[in-house]
This record gives sequence, C-alpha cells and structure tokens, in this order.
Amino acid sequence: MSGEEACESMTQWCDAKVAMIGSTLLTAASAFTAANAQHASDNPVASADDAFGLTLGLESIGLYFAGDVRGFSPEVAGNVRIDGLYFDQQGALSNRVVEGSTIRIGVSEIGYAFPAPTGIVDYDLRHTGKDTPNATVVASAGAFEARGLSIDGKVDLLSDELQMPMGASYQISTATNLGVNRGYTSRVGGFGATPKWTPNDRVTVRAIIDWQQTIHAKTLPLVFTAGDFLPPLVKGYVGQNWAEGRSRSENYGGITTAQLSQRWSLAAGIFRSIADNPVSYSDLYLDTQRNGMAEHFVVGYPDQSVASTSGEARLTGRFSTGLWRHDIVFLARGRDTLARYGGSDAVDVGPALIGQGLQVPQPLFSHSARTNDRTELWSAGSAYRAQWQGRADLSLGIQQESYNKVVTSPGASEARFTDQPLRAYATAALTLTETLTAYGGYTQGLEDSGTAPPGAENRGAILPAARTWQVDAGIRYLLMPQLKLIAGVFEIQKPYFNLDDGAIDRELGVQRAKGVEVSVSGELSKQLSVTAGVLTGQVRIIGPDLLAQGVGSSAVGQPRLLFQINADYRIPSWSALSVDLSVLHFGATPAVVNNAVYTQAQTQVNIGGRYKFTVAGHPATLRVSFQDVNRSDVWLIGNNPGFFQFQGPALLGYLTADF
Repeated sequence: MSGEEACESMTQWCDAKVAMIGSTLLTAASAFTAANAQHASDNPVASADDAFGLTLGLESIGLYFAGDVRGFSPEVAGNVRIDGLYFDQQGALSNRVVEGSTIRIGVSEIGYAFPAPTGIVDYDLRHTGKDTPNATVVASAGAFEARGLSIDGKVDLLSDELQMPMGASYQISTATNLGVNRGYTSRVGGFGATPKWTPNDRVTVRAIIDWQQTIHAKTLPLVFTAGDFLPPLVKGYVGQNWAEGRSRSENYGGITTAQLSQRWSLAAGIFRSIADNPVSYSDLYLDTQRNGMAEHFVVGYPDQSVASTSGEARLTGRFSTGLWRHDIVFLARGRDTLARYGGSDAVDVGPALIGQGLQVPQPLFSHSARTNDRTELWSAGSAYRAQWQGRADLSLGIQQESYNKVVTSPGASEARFTDQPLRAYATAALTLTETLTAYGGYTQGLEDSGTAPPGAENRGAILPAARTWQVDAGIRYLLMPQLKLIAGVFEIQKPYFNLDDGAIDRELGVQRAKGVEVSVSGELSKQLSVTAGVLTGQVRIIGPDLLAQGVGSSAVGQPRLLFQINADYRIPSWSALSVDLSVLHFGATPAVVNNAVYTQAQTQVNIGGRYKFTVAGHPATLRVSFQDVNRSDVWLIGNNPGFFQFQGPALLGYLTADF
C-alpha cells in the first residue's frame, strides 16, 4: 500500500469499530473533550433500560454506540436523530446542547416511526424545567495531562415561557479518535445554547447553537505491516511534535412542535452541521517488518470540509377507539451535503523504527486540487401504528426516496449517480403473558457509500448507494420486578466495499451479519444495579471467487464475540457512596482483507466509585474511575487494514455540582 493510499483510507478509521474498541475508556475520557451540564445524580447503569447503548452526561454504557451498532455505523448510514427528527450529522454534537443519546434497535424500535437497518442514534436535547439545575459545574482531571472545566446554566428570561440553557467548556484532552495515549493531547474549547420558547401549552420552539474548536491536536501514528503478522508493541509517545491538527465543529438549527388540534400534531426541524479540518496530518509507518523497521511517511492535507443542511417535517394523527389506539404519520425529510476532500501530499521521510519516536523536520507539503462531492437525498413517506392496549403493537411504513450524487474530481470528468428506491418496514410486538413479550421486524434502508479515495486506482469513481435490509426477532422477559431480559437474533445485508489487491476500491462482495444479542438490565436488589450485554455472530463476506481476489470470509475489524458487564453497588451503611465495575471483552478480530491475521482477544476491566455530598447546600458528586486495570497494551484494527495501539491504564475523575 502506498503512502497516499494509506492516508486516504485512514480517514475512515475514526468510525464505528475504532471507537468501539476503546468505548469504555473513551467515554470516560470524553470528560476531557466535551463536558456537559450533567446532573450530579446521573448514573447510566441505574438509568439504562437495556444494554444496547446509553450515553448520559460524561459516561456511556452498553454494547453499542453512535459509531457502531451490530457491526455497522448508524452515523455513516445517516441514521441520526435529534429528539426523534432526522439530522444529517457532520460536526460532533457537544454536551453543551445534548444530555446524551440512546441506541434504538430491536424491541426499542417497536413503534418508532421509520426505523433503520443499522439502528437509530437518538440525541436528547438539553432538558429545561423546574427540576433542572440553574447551573452545573464540572471539573475534570485524568491521566496523560488531561484536565478541563465546564460551566452550564439556565436563565429564565420570561419566567418559564422563554428559557436560555447555555454553557461553555475548555479541556486539555488525550482522547483522540483512535484511542487514549500518552502525549497525544489537544485543546478543545466550546460554547453552546438551546433556547426554548413556550408561548402556550400547545407550541414549543427550540433553537440549537453549538460550536467547538480543537487546536494543537497531536497525530497518532498508524502502522501497516509488510506481511501477515502483527507489528511489535511500542511504548509511549512516538508522534511528530509539529504534526498538530486543527478542526472546527458547528451545529445550528431549530425545532418546532405544535398540537394543532385534539388529534393532530406537528413536529419539524431544520439543521446545519459543519465539520471543517483546515490543518490535518497522518503519520504512517508502511511495510513494517517483524523487528519494527518501516518506511516512514508523513502526510499533509489541505482543508478537508463537509457541510450539510437537513431537516424533517412530521404530521401525526392519533385516534382512539376502545382498547385500540391508531397513529397515522406523514413525513417529508431531506439533506443537501457538500464535501471537499483529497489533495493530500505524502512525503517519504526515510526508514525508521516504529517505537523509536525519531523526530523529522516538517516537510514542505505540496497540496493539489480537492474533490467536490455533492449529495442530495429527499424522501416522503407515511406510516401507520396500531396499539391494542396491553396486548399488541403493530407498525407499517413506506418511503419514496430520491438520491442524487455529483462528484467532480481533479483531472476527471464529472460523475453522477441517481437512485429512487421505495423503502418499507414492518414491526410488531405481542404480549404473551404479563412478563413475556415477543417482537419482530423487517426494515429496508438506503445508505451513501461515498466515492473511491484518491489513493485508489479508480479515484473519484462514485460507489453505488447501498440498498440494505435487516430482519430481527426476539423476546423481552421480566426476570424480576425491576430486572429485564431481552434476547434476540438479527440478520443484516449490505454491500462490502474495500481496496482489492490492485488498489481498486470496489464492491468485493456482500456483507451479511448474523448474530445473537442478549441484554440484562435493572436492579438485582435495592443496592445493586446491573447492565450486561452479549453479542455473538459474524459479519460474513459473500461473493464469487473471493479467495482468488484475496478476500476472506469475514469482514475486517469485526469480532465474533463482544460482551460488556456494568454493575453499580450502593453501600447500604453509607448511602452517599457507591462502587462500580465494568468489564469489556472483544474477541479476536480479522486484521486484513484476506483474514490471514487476527488481532488478539482482549478484556478490559475498569473499577470506580461515586461519592455524593453537598457544596453550600447544593448536590455534588465526585466520580473516580480507574480504567484498564488489567493493562491491555495491544494492537487494534479499524474497518480497514492497518494498526494503531491502545495504551492503558488511566485514572480519570470529575467533580459535578448543581446549583
């Protein structure tokens, strides 16, 4: 793989699987990238309704998160919502404007209008009202120089009619997109506000203003081996001091909800999301030998940016007759996205040992023209939901979509692609007994596959939009009054794009994910809350002559076993104190397209505690967590070939006070 090919594929690594591998550590470390107006009493283990994914304030628990659900990324697929409304997210949302997010799959999608094959990431806007604090202060500190401060408040401008939640934060962060490692710091500042106007009890208007800037972001090196083997482990900081990136995320928008009549209601939202990276680098070790010797490339990028305008209008009618309730939904949504990328320059700075950390002079990069990528997706649909009180829930829906993509690459003719699929879904749940419910569903989807990167031989070519589908079924069973079991099976199909042996980015086959997932969540006793989840299965690649093309039967970066256990125990004799345990396990993972190399299985153990007290009569919580106590220094893999290192352990802590 050439330096340019590697650097272009690297941009895909900060996605689903990469972040999932360090999810527990990264979500705790998110205190140093985006602290929020978290209430002092927040506890995700005690609040979780299942083990499939919940972010609350600074912490996340569960098998899945926004970048990875059942082996695929809802964010990449465009399955992101804000308070249930369609949002094409490009810039990261800060905790200045959201309380957290919930992953909706399986039984949690029952009755959710217009679900998606790769699940839904539903963000929860900042709460307002009499029960929310007027101000929250979060001070954080942790390993590898991490520290930060955030202040969030709420001002009532016209009593409860016009409220102004807003906040600001500044952190020195060690949580990069590819892990938490010593020396790879960045400085992150942000401001956000979510004004809420409620002129009467029938209409609510909310705005979103969210701005974040990251500077002095150190670049984590990536390693590509010369053969089918893992590179030798390295210790500490081995990056280039001058390779400091700069980026900006912006999100703006507005949401209106209105009760039009006794039966009809309207919800509408429009959003603008921007991700701009004016300065960024890649630090690549190519053709790495077993002894750690490699060809060292550094890559500089011109301004890489993407901006999207998206929105949705939804009209809902609700009718009741006896034990039946009927919902009729009419929907229109769309997005218009413009991305500018490419034009990078890869410079060979000579041979080097991957663990030596040799500093090289900053090259004078010669950037080339960028690619312009314009994508539009518009859809209109209708849905019907019937609820038989306490017995059954049935939902049906259909959408007509219009997809258009135009790509203009330097030195190539304009490329166009269009598609107009009709998408349908059906979900159902049946109450069998007071404690047992069965559910099932079928959902179709359409996902943007992007274009072949500049490092590919077919650079600039439009990759076909991916038509996907999902079927799942399972049960929800009440084990105890406050303890719930969810068990299900699923199957997902979508095209598999990756670089072949000739560096052609094309469809290598079909990905077919089959799996079994189990969730147990709730209270074992008044003192002990648990959330535990298991996913077992395989993302198989299906297609003709895969072996001859050097394509293995399993997708890169997808383990066959994943489980997470979280437990929170409140000390009976000392109610202010609780202790918690988190265990996260990943099975061996295919590291190359031909499956000749696997990363080793790993288990990460985290222990921590919470202590509740008062500050000047106001509630406060001290949260301390010791991450990766069993020390899992290992090489990890994303959804493309190549390695980065995860280094622990790390001691993290933050103090939250509500006023």
